[in-house]
Amino acid sequence: MTSGTLTELMELLTGFKTMKCIEAVAVTSRNGINMASSVPPKTNPDKLAAMISVLHNAADILTEQVKNNCADNVVIECERNKIIIVGAGPKAVLLVLANEKSTLDPLFMEISNLSRQLKKLLESDETYP
Repeated sequence: MTSGTLTELMELLTGFKTMKCIEAVAVTSRNGINMASSVPPKTNPDKLAAMISVLHNAADILTEQVKNNCADNVVIECERNKIIIVGAGPKAVLLVLANEKSTLDPLFMEISNLSRQLKKLLESDETYP
């Protein structure tokens, strides 16, 4: 990945994280390599990337078995947070950690927009496999 692509990735994530309900955001490769992230200081972005990949891949396997399709997104609702994992094209997966004040419908619209931007950016980077 070029340094220009990495800079653009971080700008997209930083801009997205300005939403009041967003606590963390990360982009990982489909095989679990951290590409860019804005996460709390005590969070290990490399471990997070691996877990994101495992969860998304498990959801893909499950939905393929159940309905011959792949997962559009994975949502985990906790007492104080919502974790949303979505594909960002064939090369990446996006994680969003939102607080309990977030409303899923408008958040999904914003996540979908960010996912499309990430996909476009990564597809334009010919150095990234």
